[in-house]
Amino acid sequence: MAKPKTTIDEHGQVRDRRGEWRSGRKVSLEPLFDRPWEIKALLRWMFGFPGMLYPWFAIYMAVIGVSYAYFTPEFAVMQSWDWRWVAEITIRNIVIITLWNGAFHLWFIKYQMQGRKKKYNGSWMSKNNPTFLFSDQVWDNVFWSYSGVLFWSAYECGMWWAYANDMLPFISFQSNPVWFVLAMLLVPFWRNFHFYWIHRLIHWKPLYDYVHYLHHKNVNVGPWSGMAMHPIEHLLYFSCILIHVVVPSHPLHMMFNAFQTGLGPAVSHSGFDEIVFGDEMALQTDRYMHYLHHRFHNVNFGESNMPLDKWFGSLHDGTPEADAHFRQVHIERVKTQQAKAEGQ
Repeated sequence: MAKPKTTIDEHGQVRDRRGEWRSGRKVSLEPLFDRPWEIKALLRWMFGFPGMLYPWFAIYMAVIGVSYAYFTPEFAVMQSWDWRWVAEITIRNIVIITLWNGAFHLWFIKYQMQGRKKKYNGSWMSKNNPTFLFSDQVWDNVFWSYSGVLFWSAYECGMWWAYANDMLPFISFQSNPVWFVLAMLLVPFWRNFHFYWIHRLIHWKPLYDYVHYLHHKNVNVGPWSGMAMHPIEHLLYFSCILIHVVVPSHPLHMMFNAFQTGLGPAVSHSGFDEIVFGDEMALQTDRYMHYLHHRFHNVNFGESNMPLDKWFGSLHDGTPEADAHFRQVHIERVKTQQAKAEGQ
């Protein structure tokens, strides 16, 4: 008997024969780059919930504020290299990512607090699978994530040392309040611009085969999958922090850049469309765009607040039409490769 094309799961969600669920809505790009501007849409995006400022921007700012005020050494201490303050920052980052990624993991995966409700892939994390370190997807992802924290911390410590020694262009809120606020708002756009181009680079076949393949072993992603990367990819990924070498900024801008880069992947790789609290409340993670990248590999290299995928023809919006289009693109690519191989 042929396997049915769709099934209804325990939450009443329609899943295809692979067990995949889709929200039914198209991938949405933020309206900032739409022309002409729609003022209502812009205001809803900036001040609505969820939106640009709430909740994730506000959550990151709270984490950064506490970390800056209570768990970062004084400038005077960081003027000279000492393993103690470097260790303090590194341990701080390890604790933060453990609490952050761990909270998402416990909710979604360990205790399955919402079951498979709003879960894109119908399967759970892989066990007894030699593809992954320790034959376990979660522990593989945890190992590589902690490797990534070392790169995050190395970049951050280098920047702290440079700030402490007046080697970087520095501003404060008092000296330039307009640029201070604007720069903070622009950090996510810079980070996603940088991510798009780094991501395209590591999809170049030599780098993909030896570096980025490690991340893409995670087709069915979980919160720890986001930072599960090869060390070379970590080196490239966190290089977005180096923008503060040339752009006037405050250490808080650098921290926002670093923390969003380190913590954001847990959200974008949760594997769920929403965090569901009971029957009435839900918080949209809105990371369907990046889930489709793990599903199809050669689409959606960026994120939704920078429409680079739209501009360069790699945007998969989640519709059946996009499925058909990129399936044909893949067929044509394979044919071209075969033709080249036969001609050699």
